[in-house]
Amino acid sequence: QHYKSITFIEEAMPEDKEAADDQKDPFALNISWCFGFNKEVGVQNISPNSSKKLILYAAGHTGIIYDFVNNTQTLLQGHTSNITCIAASGNKRWVALGDNGPDNMISIWDTTSGTPIRNIFNVGGVMSLAISNDARYVAMISSLNNEFIIWDWTSENDEPLFRKELDANPQTFLTFNPENSSELASNSLHEVIFYHFDDKNLTVHIPDLPEKDFNKPIGNFSQTAFKTGSTEALAGSKDGSVTVFDNDGLAENGAYKKVLKLVKLIDDPITVVTNFDDLVAVGSKDGAVRFYDSQLRIKNWYGTFDSGRVDSISFACNDKNSSESDENIKAMPAESTLNAQPFVVTDFTISTDESIICHVPAKTNQVKKLLQEHDDAVKAIDTHPVSNYIAVGSYCGLLKIWDYIEKSEVNSRAFGLGNEITAMSYDKVGEFLAVGFYDGTILILDSTTLETISGGEFSHAKALITQLAFSHDSIFLAATDLDDTTTLIKRASDSENEWNYIGRNKAHYKSIVNIIFGIALDSNVPRLLTLGMDRNLVEYDILNSTEDNLIVMSTDKIEQSATPVSCAWYPPINKEHFLLVANSEYKYKLLNATTKRCRKTLLGPTHGSHIQKIVNLAYPEDKHYIAFITEDKIGMTTLALDGNPHNTTALLAHCDGASNIVACPNSRFLFTVGGKVCRMWEVNPDVLHATAALGGSGLEPFYQLLEGGKEGPLAKEMEEYFYYSQMRSQSVATTKHRKVGQHVALEEVPNIMRALGFYPTELQVQDMINEVKFSQYVDTGKTVSEIDLETLIKLYCNHRPVFGLPLYQVYDAFSTLAGADSDGRIDRGLLLSLLQNKGEHISEPELAEYLASLLELHGSATNKEDKMAVVVASEAGTTLERVLPEIIDADMFTGHVLGFMPAAIAE
Repeated sequence: QHYKSITFIEEAMPEDKEAADDQKDPFALNISWCFGFNKEVGVQNISPNSSKKLILYAAGHTGIIYDFVNNTQTLLQGHTSNITCIAASGNKRWVALGDNGPDNMISIWDTTSGTPIRNIFNVGGVMSLAISNDARYVAMISSLNNEFIIWDWTSENDEPLFRKELDANPQTFLTFNPENSSELASNSLHEVIFYHFDDKNLTVHIPDLPEKDFNKPIGNFSQTAFKTGSTEALAGSKDGSVTVFDNDGLAENGAYKKVLKLVKLIDDPITVVTNFDDLVAVGSKDGAVRFYDSQLRIKNWYGTFDSGRVDSISFACNDKNSSESDENIKAMPAESTLNAQPFVVTDFTISTDESIICHVPAKTNQVKKLLQEHDDAVKAIDTHPVSNYIAVGSYCGLLKIWDYIEKSEVNSRAFGLGNEITAMSYDKVGEFLAVGFYDGTILILDSTTLETISGGEFSHAKALITQLAFSHDSIFLAATDLDDTTTLIKRASDSENEWNYIGRNKAHYKSIVNIIFGIALDSNVPRLLTLGMDRNLVEYDILNSTEDNLIVMSTDKIEQSATPVSCAWYPPINKEHFLLVANSEYKYKLLNATTKRCRKTLLGPTHGSHIQKIVNLAYPEDKHYIAFITEDKIGMTTLALDGNPHNTTALLAHCDGASNIVACPNSRFLFTVGGKVCRMWEVNPDVLHATAALGGSGLEPFYQLLEGGKEGPLAKEMEEYFYYSQMRSQSVATTKHRKVGQHVALEEVPNIMRALGFYPTELQVQDMINEVKFSQYVDTGKTVSEIDLETLIKLYCNHRPVFGLPLYQVYDAFSTLAGADSDGRIDRGLLLSLLQNKGEHISEPELAEYLASLLELHGSATNKEDKMAVVVASEAGTTLERVLPEIIDADMFTGHVLGFMPAAIAE
């Protein structure tokens, strides 16, 4: 039955990768290449024969099949958390990937086509994973409860064959017996567990470790392997020995094993134990790979990798049906024995703790480094402005330059440990590459040789360099650091490579999120601006700054409650020049490039978290886009911005956090980094346009943002308030003939918004009114005094809080006013003083009037519509004392004054 099911699956698979590619749907953003890999996950050599050279490794949450002869990658996508385990069948066609995240799963793939065959969801997190040699079974150890689970994945049954929670330490390694798929072994540091199953039962046995019998400690296990052609199993230890297990004489099955002997192999810790035919392969901390025969006698030794501790060893497919000719066998390298017989193995691959993957061809023994990637977090990237190069720098001090079209390494420089690279930037012609470090040092390198230019080292900053930027004319270089300080460096002249320090300025009191150069209007003069989490946008007078004196030209507070997170120059779509700012409340704001005043507020992407960084995509004049990253996603938006959510797409980029994004000069590719991986994305704008078209045109996308849609209660309520506002403007009590039009006065906008449950601040009210009032001013020179229903709906959707008004925020705000030591209670006089003197001030008569309306104290007002009863200024103090108790707590204020129900507050 098993072989029939495998045959059925194989027949359903595409014959080749090209056929599989034809089945893939294009997206607006598609991963084109991955630089880097998860060194903690073993690398599998999945070469099926001598003509194909393939390895499989994990890059973040993506599996990579790398053809290192043809330099191509096949991407195995679908996981949403970093892949923690990889396993391959004996013929290398079937592979299993597992992850350990919230939406954990095991995915099984056909490597010949790169096609997913089966997914097993919610398995409890994959700590260790194995697939049987005949590809029938997949087994794992769960990280959630240390549970052993095994499936017959080729059957139609989704339920596992067996599952058993282990009363043992977390099992970090799991393997099948290559000659008997019903036997497995796993180990932790302190024990080895053997498993045997049949159609009805699962046997789990933990052998005793008789340290007294051997007069030495037994344990510190790394990996376990079954010895070919034997009932024995071997467990490698950190002391350089292997513990040999064999069947107990009275054993019912192979699970019942006991310690047979200890064999000291080497002095260094053993990190890998595996087998090839009747040979035992051992990897160690000293970076060597040793081969032993069935009696554990040395047969061969590879000690020339010089790449760090060996973390995995994997052999190409051993096709026993194809026999080597005598001539080929004689040509094999000799064993490390006196007999010097030919040493016959297939090609094999190792990975090390220094993020290096090496390949060893069986016929030459010439070690080849396939990949040498970053060993620590990658934060710094930038693309060359002219060539197809991307520079990638990491905390391990490694700087690499890649040709992203040819997928080949161009140059590299290792600055060494302790020289963490935190920021990078090419100048605008690609002559220089500026590199910032963790200790505050800035180096200006020759972009070709990567050598530091003469006088190109600056150590004025004393904290981590967060960002670097060159001016458009490559005359100025600016940097920001974790001390919230801006540093300016200037080139002596266009024709010289001499750079001079100008000065520094701590113009922000919170972290700087963006540094950006621009060009002054009607000139070629560079402008320098920084944006901080203190909500300040600072512009510097760089032309008049002198040594040790970086002059601040202006400081503008651009946010009231939100925190700005990124900015970029808005493309010249309009006659008016804008600076685009993204904030923590999922909004975009367009600021006038000269006055820094907010001209428009728009709904931003709402994909799990707010935007972290935005970049422009330089396309022909009739097409404009921006790209962005959130906490873990990459996205793209069509311009001009209008708040339509269908103009934006986003997808998972780095499950462990996206830290940077850049675009290549022609915007064909985007690059993101997160963890130790850099991803290259191919941009397909046509798909984004097609998606936007499916979302509808005109007001349809905005009606979808309203609860209930176009026919829902909120949309109907907006229409009613719109026409009621026309009645108000003509007096509610009038008996004259009413004129119902298509517009209401701008002054009615705040009232309509508040009636809809959106309570804007006075600054937000002013921004909304000015947005409409000056919407046509640049084109016509005239202001607008009225607003139609369509504009009102868009204004509401773009300005209202994305997630409404959470009542816990009102609760928290009151608690903040009350103070940490007040037990949530505040004196009436203090509360009234704060409301009248802090933030947007409220006068005493206004405050009395508002409270009277909230508490429906209408006085002599008989008209139900006149709820805003006027409070005489001389009676304001008395009114406030009458409606508020001397001591006020949060429950009373939110429930009694604001009118929120207690149940809603608790929620």
